Amino acid sequence: MQELNWIYKYEDVGSDENQYTYEECHRIGPVDAKYVRSANEDFVGNPFIEALPRPREEGCLVNAYMVPIPEVDVQKLATMTINEQKETVLSLKRLRLPLAFQRQLEFIDYDVIVSSYMLRKSYIWEDKEFLGRKTRGSMIRMKGKIEDSAPSGFALLGFSGCGKSSSLKQLFENIPQVIMHHPSVGETLPQITYLVVSCMPNSNFATLYRQIGEAIDSALGNPEPEYELMISRKCRSLADKQLKVCQLIEMFSIGTIVLDEIQLINFNSNKENSYEGLLGIVNKTKVALSVVGTDEAYQKLFAKLRNARRTGDLIDASAYTSDREYFNYLVKLLLIWQWVDTPIEWSKELADTLYECTGGIINQLIWLYKWIMIEYLDSKSKGKAETIDKKFIHRINGKHFKQLKNSIDFVNQSKLEEEADREIMANAALDKNEYEMPKVNIGNLAYESKVTKQVLNMIRPLHPEYSSDDITRAVKEILSEEGSRQRRVDEIARGTLDVLMGNPRPKKKKAVPKSKPLSKNICDYISLDNT
Repeated sequence: MQELNWIYKYEDVGSDENQYTYEECHRIGPVDAKYVRSANEDFVGNPFIEALPRPREEGCLVNAYMVPIPEVDVQKLATMTINEQKETVLSLKRLRLPLAFQRQLEFIDYDVIVSSYMLRKSYIWEDKEFLGRKTRGSMIRMKGKIEDSAPSGFALLGFSGCGKSSSLKQLFENIPQVIMHHPSVGETLPQITYLVVSCMPNSNFATLYRQIGEAIDSALGNPEPEYELMISRKCRSLADKQLKVCQLIEMFSIGTIVLDEIQLINFNSNKENSYEGLLGIVNKTKVALSVVGTDEAYQKLFAKLRNARRTGDLIDASAYTSDREYFNYLVKLLLIWQWVDTPIEWSKELADTLYECTGGIINQLIWLYKWIMIEYLDSKSKGKAETIDKKFIHRINGKHFKQLKNSIDFVNQSKLEEEADREIMANAALDKNEYEMPKVNIGNLAYESKVTKQVLNMIRPLHPEYSSDDITRAVKEILSEEGSRQRRVDEIARGTLDVLMGNPRPKKKKAVPKSKPLSKNICDYISLDNT
């Protein structure tokens, strides 16, 4: 056994750029490693760290976590039936707005993965003779020293619907899930940067270990459940399953495992079937373990100090719901998309009413707004469009979300209690202002929404293999380039298709002067095959 080291070359990319393309970050299966020299000398020479994309800069965060939907076309809307108009309202379910905790999550996740790889090294076992039998080939495993301290993860906790799982998905869209290293010619070394496991209701740890195997199969793009079956069928006892998970973590150089909806796991007093059992995996492999869940997970996880220490940074995903100024800002963003004849203007009464009904929770806000638009269109179809005022909003909320009233009241009451106990909880909660997400320019968002719609109409009919979400994210990437405002829509569509196909983009884009119309129609370009 000897430590595996190799020399690799660095990519020449800007400090605010990702060395991987959009397509590589979204690919199912391995992506060849691209290395960027780290600014931290402790990380230089560590291929598993220098192959990771760096956390996004503050100026890019809003664009990364904002997923707008196409602008509402009022003229086209007038030609539709009421049911067709209501169908377009359903696009609101895809809308994602920036949340304050995402800035904190972006950097802490990078810190967690890097800390995990700092504690481990890759070792290679060459051909050798053992008990009179000669083994063939080599075996590479990533291992940490048992005597070293285990890495900490993060705990992203907050009210149901506050945007935890959606933010987690957007976080990992910037990182290839499987990076393939090539230490020498013909030699490959896989690195699974992260696994996200969604816990099932009342599931035990045997189920959780099986899900980890399933997540590995999914990351690798395996058509058949190879590693899931290896854990669930070939390992009889819980201890055997745990050992097999450890072996897979070492074999695939897994950086972090994130357990989503952690409160759904059935924690028993049995030591093997408890959170402490998971920490045994962390101790052995040095993989970083992070958790995402509601506040009720807090007592399950942090009843013991050693659990709290290993879980690392506590990110309060609900903190923004207590910030009325931030909520007002979210409402102003939401009002960009309207399906009404007379535009709704922001007012304090409107914002206060929506806050009272939703508790400031983003998912609840968008869903209530969706039903406000649908009910308005229904009233319009009956010959008298209703006025969207305080009374109307309360009626719609009572009609569609009556079962959630007690939960919202509980949320609002808990906020009052939190403010009273803020000094006591100071060590557990971070100041939300320190990690506040930069606010979006509403005019820019309206422009982005309009351009996104036009590009969707150009690309979707000719390339149905790309989803609306994929095209929307690719448009955002093009619009983030310098000088994008000076480009025509057909040029933005070309760049969008380049991003979707994984074609290289210019590293820096200067402002483009107004140019002559192209002789070749944009549709001819867009319909080209990838090859």
